[in-house]
Amino acid sequence: MKRIIDTRSTIVLLAALGLAACGSDSNDDTPPPPPPEEETISIDETTTLDLTITEFDGPGGAVSFKLTGDGQLPVTGASQFQVLYMGYPAAGPTSVKFGLTWHEASVLDCTDPTGHCDAVLTESDPGVYQVLASGLNWRDDVETYRAALSIQGAQVTTDPAWTE
Repeated sequence: MKRIIDTRSTIVLLAALGLAACGSDSNDDTPPPPPPEEETISIDETTTLDLTITEFDGPGGAVSFKLTGDGQLPVTGASQFQVLYMGYPAAGPTSVKFGLTWHEASVLDCTDPTGHCDAVLTESDPGVYQVLASGLNWRDDVETYRAALSIQGAQVTTDPAWTE
């Protein structure tokens, strides 16, 4: 006896096989693992510090910078720093004695955690910081601004880095 399989029977058979294959052991309710966290190093654990100033707003006193430590890892937890702000007038007459123009300066020593500091240090991302000074009152004829920044850790302190 001859069996004839028609098109409809073939489609039903293939659909049944397709449905039977779905949902076997590939139905896993385990959430995917979180992305790996960026490796960092604490300001108190690092034995090296590299300070790179990325932006400077002279009139406002904002200094943005990156801080890396051992193995070029981003440094977290920085809180102690010193910053020197300098303001210079336009080129003009200079002092006869030293050949220099006058300038204004403001030094903020924020290395004592219990002391008062006229600046705020914030960490926006691991190793990315901004110092914002409060109360800088520049004379109206100051045209050029510079700053020198130094960061202090438990084991190391950076050399002062100057803004351009």
